[in-house]
Amino acid sequence: MRSLLLFAVTATPMLQASSASAQTPAESPVARQIAAAEASLAAIEALSAAERTVTNTLLALDDVQARFFVDTRMASFMAQVSTDAAQRERGREVSAAVSGWFDRLYQREGIYRVLADFAAQEPELEPEFARYLEFLLRDYRRAGMQLGAEQRGRLAAIEEELTELSIEFQRNIADDETVVLLTAAECPGVPEHVLESLPRSAELYTLELKGGPPGIFLATCTDEDTRMKISISYGKRGGRRNVRVLEKILLLRAEKARLLGYASIAAFSTEVKMARDPATVEAFYADLRPRLRAKAEADFEELSAAKREHLGDPAAVLNVWDFSFYKAWLMRERYAVDSQVVREYFPMERVVAGLFEVTEELFGLSFADVTEEARAAGRPLWHADVRLYTVTDAQSGELLGEFYTDLYPREGKYSHAAQFPLQPRKRWVDGSLSKPLVALVCNFTKPTESRPSLLSHAEVETFFHEFGHCLHSILTEGELSEFAGTNVARDFVEAPSQMLENWIWDAQVLARFARHYETGEPLPKAMLAGMLAAKNLGSGLATEGQVYLGMMDLAYHTDPTGEVDTDAVRREVYLETRIFPPTDHIWSQASFGHLMGYHAGYYGYLWSLVYAQDMFSRFEETDPMDKAVAAEYRKRVLARGGSVDALELVRDFLGREPNAAAFLRHLGLRPE
Repeated sequence: MRSLLLFAVTATPMLQASSASAQTPAESPVARQIAAAEASLAAIEALSAAERTVTNTLLALDDVQARFFVDTRMASFMAQVSTDAAQRERGREVSAAVSGWFDRLYQREGIYRVLADFAAQEPELEPEFARYLEFLLRDYRRAGMQLGAEQRGRLAAIEEELTELSIEFQRNIADDETVVLLTAAECPGVPEHVLESLPRSAELYTLELKGGPPGIFLATCTDEDTRMKISISYGKRGGRRNVRVLEKILLLRAEKARLLGYASIAAFSTEVKMARDPATVEAFYADLRPRLRAKAEADFEELSAAKREHLGDPAAVLNVWDFSFYKAWLMRERYAVDSQVVREYFPMERVVAGLFEVTEELFGLSFADVTEEARAAGRPLWHADVRLYTVTDAQSGELLGEFYTDLYPREGKYSHAAQFPLQPRKRWVDGSLSKPLVALVCNFTKPTESRPSLLSHAEVETFFHEFGHCLHSILTEGELSEFAGTNVARDFVEAPSQMLENWIWDAQVLARFARHYETGEPLPKAMLAGMLAAKNLGSGLATEGQVYLGMMDLAYHTDPTGEVDTDAVRREVYLETRIFPPTDHIWSQASFGHLMGYHAGYYGYLWSLVYAQDMFSRFEETDPMDKAVAAEYRKRVLARGGSVDALELVRDFLGREPNAAAFLRHLGLRPE
């Protein structure tokens, strides 16, 4: 349970006293839930060896963790979405308390002895339970259970401080108020409807660096100084205070690694992932980067030539803030695709309907909007934008799960796009079955008084991506919450979501729902042909951006001392991995939220993309809407969650060893 169910809350060890409840202050926001969990744990510990069974030991322990998670999750989730600042702060307090309880659980000697004794009896276990027992013993080892009392005490102090600092880091990002003030003269080329959506006073527009508008400015504003101003301001989010927080965190993580006998926190982190060790990740990058650099150099020259042509300046230099603008310029000039016109064919309502239609048909599902019923029943609906849907199996009529959508940005809300698990699929000791509940939290372009929400093609891709996570969560069939849905190796979790992105590049799929928001006319064939022809425009530069972030993350976490000058390392890795001239006086690591939940794991986005594209090759061989292949994918990959190793899932679905050929083709590279 110490995995993706907790999202940004990293469950890590704290020292366990003789009674964990003794460490829980009465004013704790989850005191009642902790007391109930402690009573259940005590009951497991009290069983004699003769009484012990799989049900009253392993399943019961999964029950305790899942019940505690479910009973506290909505309160902690409010930290990400509530419109009430006080409720968001309480959500952070709950998150810290929940993390602390999971920490203490994995230092609880009584439960560890129960598990060790149970394993020593060599019981005959079903594969899912055998895997669970193996994971539990592994996690107790990784939590320092075998250390001496003094070392465990220090580890406890480290973990407590890491929890507090991680929450502070995320709070500083969520509450960041960095804005760019712009006059009308500084906004040439920006669509009028975008300007109308911005707060304005004293002849100045206020551009908040959240949601879709900053990206639209970078893609449309013809004033390079404005693009530069936005880009530099974006790189300062989180502030110098977050740089200091991050550097404290790196010191503590390195000390934790040393206490546990690991060369670095990266070695600790990758041990439980597909990669297994940092050297494998480094080899992955070493193999990819030379191939990628050739494409990035071609991209850079193509975009540089576009800038020189556009400005009539043969000496013009391409900067990072020019990428989106000249990519859009080339799309218009070379491929007859205007990204702002493309938006007009992707109104939110039609995108939602199209996404639902495609996935319902593929996977044999049925979705129903039950928001009003939920409101009448008093279920949580934290904002007027929020909708709740049920998912049923079209053939059997069985309810499989539910999901919320919360699609537009607002003050204090989580500022990116993510799936938040709220309840896992879970078979309880009493035989009852809970169905999954998740929330898709996004920040797409807001509707205005004159126009509905119109999505860029990239935003449509993001929506499909997050829905891939949703399907992974809801179509799971395991009995244990430990392996439910997205509870897989962290460097595989993005594969199902990335795979679903491919459908928005298929002409037949887009023809189902891409319609002009006013006329209802379908996306013009010439425009679609241009979009498909330009699919890999700038892909080398964009992917090198992913390499930069992954290698920066790895560099921060492979230093054995943890004494990292994050500014210097960021710049060093940037110079090594990017072609663009570096930007001075920014500290983009301060707003890199993945350094918390994904630390030493950001490489997983590209790593999992290899498997995502290889799995999609099964559909390419037949038809993206091939229901037989989709049914096999649902059964062999999505349904099994983390109950078997990710590599085994992929092999089983492909019927062969995976390879990178489809991934390289996806980037516009030659596999050889």
